[in-house]
Formats: sequence, structure tokens, C-alpha cells
Amino acid sequence: MRTGLGILCFLASLMVSPAQAQEAFSLPETRVHTLENTRNNEDYELYVWAPESCNPANPCTAVYMLDAEYSFGLSVLIADHLQARGQLAPLVLVGIAYPDKSPAGYRRNRTRDYTITHVPQGGYGPQYQRHSGGADAFLDTITSDIIPWVENLYPVSGSRRGLVGHSFGGLFGNYTYLTRPELFTDYLIVSPSLWYDNGEVFNLVDDADLAVGHPRQLFMSVGELEERPGIARPMVSDMLSMAARLNDRPARDTEIRTEVLENQTHASVFPLALSNGLRFLFPAED
Repeated sequence: MRTGLGILCFLASLMVSPAQAQEAFSLPETRVHTLENTRNNEDYELYVWAPESCNPANPCTAVYMLDAEYSFGLSVLIADHLQARGQLAPLVLVGIAYPDKSPAGYRRNRTRDYTITHVPQGGYGPQYQRHSGGADAFLDTITSDIIPWVENLYPVSGSRRGLVGHSFGGLFGNYTYLTRPELFTDYLIVSPSLWYDNGEVFNLVDDADLAVGHPRQLFMSVGELEERPGIARPMVSDMLSMAARLNDRPARDTEIRTEVLENQTHASVFPLALSNGLRFLFPAED
């Protein structure tokens, strides 16, 4: 029987020192690129996963992912797992990230880029809201800097593109669908912050260009527990209301699917919604 000191010495002998550790783990078939001084005078990092199945002879759909700092690695592993088992078409994933990885930088950058109007209150608080309302400038950057760069360097098809956004990123996804219909064909929107600026995004539905000739797929998902007593924002009701409003205007020939995921919160919903949404939008060919 080991004494307490003996147990500690035994456990210490099993530990690997930094000098013995191997190099840091990295995701296969991924690259990190930096774009500086873009259209909105900001720098971005692009995390790109381009599997071998995507090549010049077989270009793939590019799926652009917001909040790449947390969404990209998770999404690569899920997509790779599904593709290897014949449940997902080959895709190139492009995560849009920022050089500043601090919590304050994260809040500032996503508030600036993902929010559709400038308002002094809401979100993470006034110190971040003073940067708000840059969605149009960010869309200009995506259109003029990010997409051309990706399509010049990687084997992707320009005829079809996807966008994934969660929370503020989901608000940005809805806004993009309504205001820049030519930019993306497939939208995976999770827990969109449609409450932002007193629901201003709803006011855009009636005036949106939903003309025939822009067929789209729109997948929206939210966690059941995102709307319950004690939570002020009606996340579930807002998402279902947006879907109903869009279904009342079917001229764009958009296939809309919604889901409310049981026992999921705002923090937990993304992985399951991502898996379901990717398989809906980009099923493997029979």
C-alpha cells in the first residue's frame, strides 16, 4: 500500500515535462492566412480547411464561418467525420477570425462586424456598442476581399457558397440573406439575435429583394432552453416568427427549415445545430 507521499511521487513520475512533449496538435489539411488592411480597414485571419477531395478537378462549395475562434476547429472535426462516413458532401471550410484573441477584442470585433445598426445600449454593454453597426462594411470586405482571395487560392466553386453564424453571427446571417441575396446560396443560422435594436431586422423583410432568380436554402436552429422564465429575449419565438415572415414571401424560391433543439441552451446548441444544418444543406450525393 502506497503512502500519500509515495502516491504523489508515483503520479509525478507519470507526468510529461514540457521538454518531453511533442509539438502542438494541429488539424490536418488546414492553413491560417492573414489579410491586412481590408476594405473596412481591419485585419483578419482566415482559417481554411481544404480536404484532398477538393481539388482543381473537383472544386467544392466554400462555407464561410463566423466566430472562427470557437467554431472552426469544431466544424472541421464534425465535417470530416460526416464526410468520411458518406453523410456530407466535400466542403472547404473558411473561418473568419481576428488577430486580437483577448476577450475584449472578441467582443469588440464581433459587435462591430455582426451588428446591423449602431445603438448605444445592448449586447455586451456601452463600451462595445460604441463600435456597433458595421455589418455593411463587413459585407463589403467579404465581397471584395475575402471571397475573391479564397476563390483565387483554393479549389472552390463560385456558383455556390455557404455562410454559418451563431448568435450575433446569426443576426448577421439573416441580414445578409435579406440585403445581399447574391452573395451566398446556403445559410446555416443558429440562435440568431433577432432582438437586436428592438427587432430592426424584421423591418427589412417587407422591403427585401425576394425576386425569383435567387434560389436559396435557409436552415435556422435554436435551443429549446433559450426561451424560458428568467430569460428576457424570446429567441425561439423570434426565430419562428422570422421563418413565418419569410415563408409568407416565397418568391425567392428559398427552402426554409427550422428546428428547436430539445434541452439545448444558447451555449450548447451550436455543435448539434451545425451537424444537422450541414447535412441538410450539403448532403452527400447518392
